[in-house]
Amino acid sequence: MNFSSAILQFFVQGHGSRVRAGALGLVCSLLALASPAFGADTGASKAFALPASAPSSRGIQATSLARAEYEVVVVQYWSLGPRLRAEAVMGGRNIVTLVDAETYAVYDTLSNRGYRIQRSAGAKSRDAVRKRPFGMHLQEILDQGGEKIREEKGEGFTVDVYRVTDEQGRRTLWVRSDEDQIPIRLETYERTQGRTGQLDWVNWLEGVEIPASFFAPPSEVVFEEIGSFEDLQIRAAQSPLRPAPPFFPELID
Repeated sequence: MNFSSAILQFFVQGHGSRVRAGALGLVCSLLALASPAFGADTGASKAFALPASAPSSRGIQATSLARAEYEVVVVQYWSLGPRLRAEAVMGGRNIVTLVDAETYAVYDTLSNRGYRIQRSAGAKSRDAVRKRPFGMHLQEILDQGGEKIREEKGEGFTVDVYRVTDEQGRRTLWVRSDEDQIPIRLETYERTQGRTGQLDWVNWLEGVEIPASFFAPPSEVVFEEIGSFEDLQIRAAQSPLRPAPPFFPELID
């Protein structure tokens, strides 16, 4: 399960019919309606005009935007090395994901309730080789058999476009042509339902000073403790996970 399919599960589990209808626009990777070539998107180009370098000891802050029929889903990300904090407002709830060296936690800031999972040894070992704990869509597409199909010019930089087409549909990704391979836009087409969706990265800042305490939950949050990813799967089969399923399962197992 990837981030976008996890978001879809959140809506389908039952958080209001109006919201569930909006979720259909997110089917299969938060995909895209027909959109202009990236070179024509000057707003996005300016947002990704990054400085040449940033102190490696500092973190990353990014924002993604997905449009559904009845709702716009905005996700904010902060990372410091392998640590991750992500906040997604969906169905009127602010859902926080926190990842540290040992655990993966999810909670709702309205109820201050959620669950916490122990990360597997394999997931923890991959922290050392990941570029970052989020925004790794290119690796996903390459793992699925995708390939580079063309280059486009942004405002002062080059963009590589990758695509994978299979029985599920089509996924097209725009990333910066540099060693960081920062994602810019993901468009997908879901073949069974004939639906499309779009995920845009509208902000990406490097060298942001972020205190380590920002990745710790408030003391008042009550967590259901789950031992492993296998335990999580058993638990999810019994009843829906609240406040949402994990959006980054690759960081758990």
